[in-house]
Amino acid sequence: MTRTAAEKKPARWADAVPAREAQYESKRRALVREAARAFGRRGFHNTSLEEIAETLGVTKPALYRYVRTKHEILFEAKSIAFDAGARAREMAAEGSQDPLERLRLYIVHYIDLVTSELGSYAVLAEPVTSLPPEYAEPIRARMREADRALRAMVQAAMQAGAMPQGDPRLAVAFFMGAINHIARWYTPEGSLSGRQIGEIFAGFVLNGLRGPAPPG
Repeated sequence: MTRTAAEKKPARWADAVPAREAQYESKRRALVREAARAFGRRGFHNTSLEEIAETLGVTKPALYRYVRTKHEILFEAKSIAFDAGARAREMAAEGSQDPLERLRLYIVHYIDLVTSELGSYAVLAEPVTSLPPEYAEPIRARMREADRALRAMVQAAMQAGAMPQGDPRLAVAFFMGAINHIARWYTPEGSLSGRQIGEIFAGFVLNGLRGPAPPG
């Protein structure tokens, strides 16, 4: 039976709602990205919402449509990084069955994703203690979740004989410490892309985790 025009209207209206929501989220994400750049240039504590609004070319009331505080921006930036980490683990799992190759792919994808999502992501170097409890606790929960997943990846590589047996916690602390330090010096205007940095760091990390070559 043919539907009337009146019957079709609710469907068109329903389709428009996600579109508006998606546009809002896209603008909010762009705001977080630009604010992260501003924090990277001036420091989190030295950058005001007024300066962020000026950088974006909007009024402060317009800014308040998307975020209310600097802490909310920092929380969102860190959440973007954890989303990138989760996606990188998925991509690594889809990309290879080999545990060591999965670890390499994770490092490449994570660095590539987080640099492309946040541009200058120096804001991620800001400690969780800068956040109030309502933001800090969810971030700490995601930190624990990511740490458990990465330890499992390292443990799988150890069990496969791809690297010496050891403490997966220390292995994760070793390579994530190096990766997170990128936030202090990376700039999108640099000579290397996030993907290129990821490939180089993955080589360093895997060589370090495998240990020195046996004497020949």
